[in-house]
Amino acid sequence: MAKVVTFASRLRDELIQGLKTAGIDATIDIERVQGTKLHRVFVVADAFAKLRPAERQDLVWRIADQALSPDERLQISMIFTVTKSELPD
Repeated sequence: MAKVVTFASRLRDELIQGLKTAGIDATIDIERVQGTKLHRVFVVADAFAKLRPAERQDLVWRIADQALSPDERLQISMIFTVTKSELPD
């Protein structure tokens, strides 16, 4: 039986691999925005502490841009890039 690959699982795999190539071990969580075809992406990595927020965003979006078609990129509403210590309690 063929494995069904969803947009979210493919994006998660691509981001994990792309960040790993950059030396960053990350946890990725993707949720569907209720009532839309959009997705919120949460990327948590302690290695982000060394990067400014804009650098984090540039890195993750660059990986997404390489992995997705222009139409697929429109399915991302936002990408959060934080360290574990930046998460709310």
